[in-house]
Amino acid sequence: MTSSADSPAPPEPSLWRHRNFRTFLIGQSASVTGSSISSMVIPVIAVLELHATASQVAWLAFLGLLPPALLALHAGALADRHSKKRQMITGDLASAVALATVPVAAALDVLTLSQLMAVAVVQGAAGVIHDAAAISILPSLVDRSLIQRSNSRIGALFALSATGGSNLGAALTALVGPARALLGDVLSYLVSAWCTTRIHTPKTDRVQAEERRLWAEIGEGLRYVHGDERLRTLTLVNATTSFALALLNTLWALYLFVPA
Repeated sequence: MTSSADSPAPPEPSLWRHRNFRTFLIGQSASVTGSSISSMVIPVIAVLELHATASQVAWLAFLGLLPPALLALHAGALADRHSKKRQMITGDLASAVALATVPVAAALDVLTLSQLMAVAVVQGAAGVIHDAAAISILPSLVDRSLIQRSNSRIGALFALSATGGSNLGAALTALVGPARALLGDVLSYLVSAWCTTRIHTPKTDRVQAEERRLWAEIGEGLRYVHGDERLRTLTLVNATTSFALALLNTLWALYLFVPA
C-alpha cells in the first residue's frame, strides 16, 4: 500500500490555460513593443525631420520623463481607488491619440518640435497611469500561488518585446519613414486596449474612493515601502537603473544624429 507521503504531487497548472493571463500578456507585450518603437523613432523625427539641436533633444527627453516622476505615486493611489481596467484603457487610448497626431501633422507638413514635446508629455503621463494599474491588476488575474511564475513569464516576454520593438522601429523607419513608423505604436496601444477589455476581473477591482485624502494614501504606501527592507532595496535599485537608462536614452540620439 502506498502512503500519501509517497504519492506524486499533482502537476502545477499551466499559466497558458488561464485566459485572463494570456489576454493580459498579449496586450501588454504589444504595448511594450510599440513603446520601444516610439522611444527609438521620436528622437529620430526630432533630429532628422525637425533639425533639433542637442539642447532641444535633451528637453524632449526630459519632458517625456517628467510625468512619470511627478505622477507615479498618484497613479498608484488612483489604481487602488478606481477600476484598474478603465485606468489601463484610458492610458492606452490617450497614448494612441497623441501619437497619431504626429504622422498626420507630418503628412500635412505642419509638424513642429513643440507638438512633438507635447506628445512626449501626454505619452509619458498616459504611460504611468496605465502601468500603475497594469502592475497591480495581476493578483486579481491568477491564483496567489502563480504570481511568482506569472511575473517571471512577464519579465521574459517583455524583454523580448522591448528588443523586438526597437528592431521593428528601425525597420519601419527605413521602409516608411520615421513619422509613419509611429503608426506601429498607435496600433500596439489599440491592441493593448482591446485586450484589456477582454479581461474579466472580479468586482473587487472596482474599489470605491474612500473619504481619506489621496496624499494620506500615498504617505501610507511610502511608509510601508520604507519599512520593508526588501521593498526599500528593490525600489532604490530600480530607481537607480531607471535613472541610468534615462541618461542613455537621451544621449544615444545626440551621438548618432546631431553633428558635432
